[in-house]
Amino acid sequence: MTFLRAALGAAVVATVLGAPTGAAASVNATAADLLAGLPVAAEVRTGYDRDLFTHWIDADGNGCDTRREVLQAESLTPVVVTGTCTIVSGQWYSAFDGATWTDPADVDIDHLVPLAEAWDSGARTWSEPTRRAFANDLAIPDSLIAVTDSVNQSKSDGDPADWMPPLTSARCDYAVQWVTVKTRWRLSVDPAEQAALADTLSGSCGARVVGAPPDGSPTQDGPTSFVDVSGSHVFRDEITWLAGQRVTTGYTDGTFRPGQPVLREQMAAFLYRLRGEPAVQLPPTSPFTDVPTTHVFYRQMVWLKSQNITTGYDNGNGTISFRPGQPVLREQMAAFLRRLEANPPVAQPSSRPFTDVATSHVFHLDIVWLAREGITTGYDTGFGCREYRPSAAVLREQMAAFLFRLENGGTTPLLDGSACQPPPPPPPGNPVPKIPGTNNCPAFAPIKGNASSMIYHVPGGGSYNVTNPEQCFRSEVDAVAAGYRAARN
Repeated sequence: MTFLRAALGAAVVATVLGAPTGAAASVNATAADLLAGLPVAAEVRTGYDRDLFTHWIDADGNGCDTRREVLQAESLTPVVVTGTCTIVSGQWYSAFDGATWTDPADVDIDHLVPLAEAWDSGARTWSEPTRRAFANDLAIPDSLIAVTDSVNQSKSDGDPADWMPPLTSARCDYAVQWVTVKTRWRLSVDPAEQAALADTLSGSCGARVVGAPPDGSPTQDGPTSFVDVSGSHVFRDEITWLAGQRVTTGYTDGTFRPGQPVLREQMAAFLYRLRGEPAVQLPPTSPFTDVPTTHVFYRQMVWLKSQNITTGYDNGNGTISFRPGQPVLREQMAAFLRRLEANPPVAQPSSRPFTDVATSHVFHLDIVWLAREGITTGYDTGFGCREYRPSAAVLREQMAAFLFRLENGGTTPLLDGSACQPPPPPPPGNPVPKIPGTNNCPAFAPIKGNASSMIYHVPGGGSYNVTNPEQCFRSEVDAVAAGYRAARN
């Protein structure tokens, strides 16, 4: 790699990401060590679009975009350049097939780890600046290489389980480069990919000392640097993705306010942006009595109604209201997201996935769909049982998780409630065990009993949340029958 290419790469990373933090691997790490350090996960292709990775860019403003910088850096002879940066000729060796070319039209600049593969392996959670940095990575010579155009096209977006260079002698180098780039960007490998790499990196190839590549992945980059969302926040990746998709910009003070409820007007804006801000015919008279045409989110709320995602509230006099300043409830969110996906059919489950959502609930099937798609896991209440808490407000951090899973694939689907096996009701006064490994009582027996003081605490009481119960009860009557007295809150 020439000094010019290294300097340009540093400029791209510093401009887009901030200074690299350095990879965790040792400077004496072998290629096999790098492979062993990569997380293994199934690939998720949902939502990929090549246009999400802006390339090629002119990072230093010298008139040469990333492709031309690579052509200049990898030419074995001085390139002939006309105009601002039109490369007429040079000499390029294609490591994949051993061919040599003098016409740049015969040469592609290959993303060694293809853009789609990067998306599948973790880039789907990145912000736009990070995707742009990856797509134009000049900081290490392994990320972008000049190769025969037809060979690059045959590779397409395959990983080493799908494709290897036709030149057998190039395969060790290719595998080493692959794990180097994936380590640099903290990308995962799928099981088949890992197996193919392990096979190639066995023996002397994997023993090659390559050291740790500079870290290119984000920690808090660009517009996702919300001052109130730490790197350890449970939904940090989802909030990062939400901001990277420009679904939210946060507040002007730099906060995201993850613990605040999502208002109905904000929800309209989130879903509208998530669908790419489509054109919408704005009526001169608002369809909602409580939303003036001058409302900052008028367009978004009108779009929501035009798509039958919301019907609003019937005022009882032939008009409807939207209630823009009210929080979105979890039951409403289930309906909104299912309607956003054009109401996919849902079969009635053999048993309720959530103990607090009856089959007669108006949004029962919407919530069932949300669970089957892995968009929600609900709340663990012990003994294999889960609650959805339909009447609770959706928090902004939860909204980020819902939308991320909707677009990128959810967690493990919850198909029904067959795993819920609560113990049989004890006789009056008999206690129920607390949830193993926690300080919580199960939802069906929420009253906490402290055996050392023989005091019981009810939900909402002043000491309830800090009480580590020895026993749990279904009712105060049961607690009293067992010899407990009420706490004085």
